[in-house]
Amino acid sequence: MESGLSQAFQEELICFICRSYLTDPVTISCGHSFCRACLHLSWEDSLLPVQCPTCREPCQQKDFRTSTVLKNLVSIARQASLMKYLSSEEHKCVTHKETKGIFCMENRIYLCRLCSDSHEHRSHRHCPVEAAAEGQMERLLKQMESIWNKIQENDENLETEKTMITLWKNCLILREEMIRAEYRTCYPDLSEQEEEHIECMKEEGNYYLEKLMESEAMIVQKGKQLRDMYQELMAMSQEPYVVLLQDFDDIFRRSESMQMIMPLSMNPELYVLAFGLLGENFN
Repeated sequence: MESGLSQAFQEELICFICRSYLTDPVTISCGHSFCRACLHLSWEDSLLPVQCPTCREPCQQKDFRTSTVLKNLVSIARQASLMKYLSSEEHKCVTHKETKGIFCMENRIYLCRLCSDSHEHRSHRHCPVEAAAEGQMERLLKQMESIWNKIQENDENLETEKTMITLWKNCLILREEMIRAEYRTCYPDLSEQEEEHIECMKEEGNYYLEKLMESEAMIVQKGKQLRDMYQELMAMSQEPYVVLLQDFDDIFRRSESMQMIMPLSMNPELYVLAFGLLGENFN
């Protein structure tokens, strides 16, 4: 009976989307709960109202507060799994036959109480394994939030660039029509000069169009890199605490480095310059 209750309790802490323990759980309007990251990715390209992945009930918002109660319950369950793993005979301290309940922050290894007080580890920073695991999870969640915000920022820049490319193409078409109309009205005998004028205008205009398209390609590539990193962090967050306490400094460094340089939409001053050059050609 107790085992059945424990299994039923743990099942309530599982995300319907990823089938792992809820990570940074949020509860949507219909009452179902999911990992925040799972909802982000599930609803990313959907317009409001979005649908609950479980019951398909419409939902009018995409952002929710973390469910503190669920988060605490998941933390208790994950800590219990960690301690059960460390308390097994095969993972106890070989020397002292004690549970390795202390984590050495320098060497990133599990220690029993006596080993942590040994000459080898005495000067190192230690903390209970549960606290170390929770700290690593919070560090991970902050990185995920930061990456997600960069994804949104990058998407906004991409939309700006796409809009500008469309406007720019329309501008070139309109500018050509205006030049041809001007020559037909004022200089009907200068057809050769008309074509030269249009060719010059197109050359200038296509230069900036090419820059815009290069900028768009860079933003698209950055978006892919950010999403790949987000999914890598997400997969890491779903690992058991015993795995989460391994050395993941490399992934954190890569995550932070990736956010330092973000491609921006083309400098507005270049637009002004481009329009000015086209205007000079027309005059």
